[in-house]
Amino acid sequence: MRLSDRIGNNEWCQSCLKRRVNKGYSQCLFCQRKIAKESIDYYKVGYGDGYVAAQIEMLTLGTNRADLIDDQRQLKVPKKSKIDYYFGFKEGQNKYQDDYSMDAAFGFDL
Repeated sequence: MRLSDRIGNNEWCQSCLKRRVNKGYSQCLFCQRKIAKESIDYYKVGYGDGYVAAQIEMLTLGTNRADLIDDQRQLKVPKKSKIDYYFGFKEGQNKYQDDYSMDAAFGFDL
């Protein structure tokens, strides 16, 4: 099994990715770290990343593309959470665009 397939897979220790762990294990037998269930809300992570990526793209006048940030982050998101992350990312980008256009409409200092 490739290393990239182990990321986000509950059968592998997510700290070292070198040891397969079963549900009965409380810690990894390779790195001795305690096994914790994943409790990350990838929609919220994607939303935050999307907002920041749109902000960076706006401030750098498009030289840092938001899509590049999205692609880099998608490599670390488990397969089962990629859709949640994607929709959160797009929602974050849209929220920043709305905030930016509202600030411009009311003449706030950008």
